[in-house]
Amino acid sequence: MSKIIKFPKRTKPYSDKFLRNVKPDVIGDFIREANPHFTIKAADAMALAIIYSTYLQLVFEEEGENLVPLDDIEQYIWAANDKKTLH
Repeated sequence: MSKIIKFPKRTKPYSDKFLRNVKPDVIGDFIREANPHFTIKAADAMALAIIYSTYLQLVFEEEGENLVPLDDIEQYIWAANDKKTLH
């Protein structure tokens, strides 16, 4: 008699895999090469913005939520005590 072993299906969401494997320095270098007038700091900041924007989109898609419109994002950032600061 043979045993049937079932392995749990624990695949991590793609958003987690994306965030672990993406290389901000490489993307920043690419942006800097495409736009030589950007400073290194500006290119790296843009790379991080692109990465986290993509990560946010992936998370919302995996959780079955609709994306938050850009106009509403500011409401979430500044909602705490109606202050224009994050700290």
